[in-house]
Formats: sequence, C-alpha cells, structure tokens
Amino acid sequence: MDTLIVHYDEVGLKGGNRHRFEDQLMANLKRALRGTGYRGVRCSVGRITVDFKPPGLVSEAAARAARVFGVANVGAGLRVEPEIISIGDAALELMPVGSFTSFAVRARRARSSCQVDSREIERAVGGLIQERTGAPVDLSNPDATLHVELFSDSGIVYRDRRPGPGGLPVGTSGKLVALMSGGIDSPVAAWRMMRRGAEVELLHFHGRPYTDASSLTQALDLTRALSRYHLATTLHLVPLGAAQAEVVTHCPPRLRLLLYRRLMLRIATALSDERGARAVVTGDSLGQVASQTLENLATTDAAVPGRQVLRPLIGTGKLEIVREAEAIGTLQISNRRHQDCCVLFNPRSTSTHASAEQTEAVEIALDINALVGKALAGRESQVVEAMSPR
Repeated sequence: MDTLIVHYDEVGLKGGNRHRFEDQLMANLKRALRGTGYRGVRCSVGRITVDFKPPGLVSEAAARAARVFGVANVGAGLRVEPEIISIGDAALELMPVGSFTSFAVRARRARSSCQVDSREIERAVGGLIQERTGAPVDLSNPDATLHVELFSDSGIVYRDRRPGPGGLPVGTSGKLVALMSGGIDSPVAAWRMMRRGAEVELLHFHGRPYTDASSLTQALDLTRALSRYHLATTLHLVPLGAAQAEVVTHCPPRLRLLLYRRLMLRIATALSDERGARAVVTGDSLGQVASQTLENLATTDAAVPGRQVLRPLIGTGKLEIVREAEAIGTLQISNRRHQDCCVLFNPRSTSTHASAEQTEAVEIALDINALVGKALAGRESQVVEAMSPR
C-alpha cells in the first residue's frame, strides 16, 4: 500500500469557511503522521490523500489518522491510473485468495477523466475478483469491501475503511482550559470539547504534600491517552492541598467540597486568562453526586461571575460516560487506584442545596486571592505528546 484516503463529513458542510477547516485538518494530519514516511498531503474533490515514500509505514499512519478529529474514515490502498486495467491490477493485489468469504465493490467518480461509469467499474472489477478467488458477491453484508475512488487524473483503490472520530479539526474552535481529575468523567468531557475543534489545555489539581504522587502519574497517563486525538496537550499540575487545609481550618465541614470547587474554578479562570482560553470545562453530570445538584452547580459558578463554564456531560448518565471512556481509551487508566485531592479532608456528608450567600459568608474567613495566587505559583506545566496507537 502506498496511499491513504481520508474522508471528512462535518467539515464538508462548512460554507465559505470550508477551506480554513480543510487546511487545519491537513495540518493536523501532517503532525499526526510525522515519522511515517509520508511525502505529500493533498485535498482533492472533498477528500484528502496522503502519499508515502517507500517503504512508508502506511498501516501505522492509518491508525494515527483515524484518531484525528475531523476525520470520518480512512482507507489505506494503492494509487492507480483512472482506467480499468490499472484498477483491476490493484484490486487483485488487495483481494488475495482466501482473505475473505464474500465481497462487494463500491466505485465513485468525482470530476474524473475516466470514461467508464461507476456501475461498469463495479461489474468489471467484481468479475475479475470473482474469477480469481471464487468468492461470491454480497452487496448487503460483505466480508470485505473494495473501494474504487476516481478523481481528477488519478484514483485510489483500497479495501475496507477504518472509522475516525468525526467532529471538527482541533484548532478551529478556540482554546479552553479543562479541569481533569484522575477519574472517569472529566477526561471524557475534555475529549468531547477537543472533538468540537477546541484546543484544550488540561488542569489537574493534586493534594501534595498531603497525598502521594499517584494522582500526578494518573493525570500524565490520561493526558497521553487524550493526546492520541489532540496530538499534543499542555498539562498544568496545580497543588491544592495547602488551600484545602485552610478551608478545613476555617469553614464548616458540610460546605468544604463546594468551597474546594469554587477555589478550583477561580484558579482555572485565572489560568484561562493567562493562557488566552475562552472558557473553562468541567466533567459535571447533573445529579450524579452531591456537589452536582442544580443548586450546588449554580453556587460553584457564582465564584466566577460572568465567566463561561462548559459542562459537556451535564445530561449524560454514568453508564454512557463509562462506555465512552472505554471507547476512547481512558477507562482503564481512570480505574486505577490513586489519591485524588477531591477526597482530601472530605467530610462525611456534603450540603446538596447550598446557596451562594451561604458559601460567601464562610469564605470571608479565607484570603481567597492569596490562596489562588499561591496555588498558581506552585504550578508545573508540560506539553505531553501522544502515546503510541493501540
């Protein structure tokens, strides 16, 4: 195989801005395919093609491309001349005897110089494959599908397709800061916003010196997993333990968790200002835990009036989130035991209907600006590259 063909769906629906989205998608593909031996990435008639210098790592490149946001599907195959003999030779190379039990041929032409129509191509190529292999044609549920796509003065023949994540290319929807714990929900929330084309920086709060380093390792591994889609991700590690100790000393137990969360939002907002991000993302799901009741979410947001807080999981149930975490490759990491700062100094029970007035009344005992400043002063930041494809 010497070529990838990459299809997109949502990008193709863009009007006058379509070229901007296509250019960003091609730039992201080039970044994802570094080291695979590709020699050219081109956009042609609603699809992107990637050619390789021999011996290119085409299969590995297909796996990487299939994780790039904006990609609907990827095929790895052979570039051909737009005429039956060249197409037939490629088809027989890609469909060897014994590699499938039934097959179908799907042909498409878009502004092609080929004079043979799609149905004739399907019949001719299908006849060659059937004659060589003896396998039956099954147009409803084939074991293997051979695709023939002809455009301009060239074409690509490939077998089957690898699905991509869809969405929009990262870099087309601005920058966000996402709070990411070591648990299941927040990595999925960050992934969803990446899929909408946002450049997402991750913010992880840890409890050191009151906890061990396990949550730091957890955050780093989750960031690597997300970077398979995001390509490279900035991770900010911020100590919250000292601020939590101040809350425990001066504030009533039932409001502790809300006060922690309000501090986190204030820190995230300050970081967003510094990093040029437009909003903060959290993994909240309505009613899932005590801090995520409608009243408590409103009380949390009141700590940063006028600022946008995005909650992409707000109406999603836990089982749906777990399934999505498994699909994107973060669930196994999230299920590992680690010391999360959210449970540090946690009370036995938390108020489920706290008002902003209640929390503001007890926050008078805290020097909020000093706590936010100290936490950010202890920040450690790094750019995390993608882990290898599974």
